[in-house]
Amino acid sequence: MNRKDFFKQGGRWALLSGIGLLSAFLTLNQKIATPDNCSVAPQCKNCGKYAQCVLPQADKERKDGK
Repeated sequence: MNRKDFFKQGGRWALLSGIGLLSAFLTLNQKIATPDNCSVAPQCKNCGKYAQCVLPQADKERKDGK
């Protein structure tokens, strides 16, 4: 491998690693609930975290739905 190929492959790996880290960060960030309001879904029942959500609006939706 010559110097040009080394930098070309190094750049590709750095870009791929950056995309992977950004994807992981965004995935983990979606699991963090905001303290007062939820910005994930305006309707709680359409949210994937509805069953485990501890926000007051989700509790209210669960109580009103039963």
